[in-house]
Amino acid sequence: MTETTTNVNISDAEFNYNVYDSNNRMMLKNAHGAITMAEAWDWMKNFHGDSFMFSKDAMIGKISQNMVALGYDGHSGGSYGWTMRCMEHLAKNGKEAFLTMCVSNNL
Repeated sequence: MTETTTNVNISDAEFNYNVYDSNNRMMLKNAHGAITMAEAWDWMKNFHGDSFMFSKDAMIGKISQNMVALGYDGHSGGSYGWTMRCMEHLAKNGKEAFLTMCVSNNL
């Protein structure tokens, strides 16, 4: 995995405990794995685009392909954007802030 200054390592148990909704958990775990496979955590941390959904950046394509390879191909435009913004929050703010956000928003 690409080295970052924030801790982005989340175990299955932490996802299972902190993300209540099974659909949200599935999307977030899948995206986490896809970004890890793409070695794109630093890229996520430094992303400053207006949209993940409409970005032409090649890394978005790589992450999306990894999502499918890891078994999730059911995103709408809205769910894709939400999932990627959650992963951006993780990359920029770290594991503890991400898990706190999940719990406080009843994800």
